[in-house]
Amino acid sequence: MRFALIGLGAVALSSAVALASPAISNELMLPLAGKALSYAAPDGGGGAVPSITRGQSLGIACANADRAGADVRVVMQVARNTDDEPTGYDAVLATHQHVSHGAVHVQVPDVPGLSDHTVSVKVFVMDSRGTHICDGGRVRIG
Repeated sequence: MRFALIGLGAVALSSAVALASPAISNELMLPLAGKALSYAAPDGGGGAVPSITRGQSLGIACANADRAGADVRVVMQVARNTDDEPTGYDAVLATHQHVSHGAVHVQVPDVPGLSDHTVSVKVFVMDSRGTHICDGGRVRIG
């Protein structure tokens, strides 16, 4: 099985507006509205990093993803912690996804070596207005 690897460049961040979306059974929603202790911002602030397992559903609030004709991609960039075993890749493209009600819902890829690693989750939305990024923060893959 071949995995898509993505090198992330410097891109201007746009703010994401968290909209209410229907709950999907067993889905972790990022950012978690009203639960700041469970959400970890990219700079490491905000409390504990939520955990999720490979194959579980993950939702990322991203108002820009609902735009008609938008090309939406979810990238999980592996954090470089010195105690973690190397994965052999820098990032993973989550391909099982759908967009609804201001959120992108993806299945965490069942990638070998991803367990016991922390990843930064970003949604890239490309449309006629340009490229927009929704930052889902960090999540620990169990």
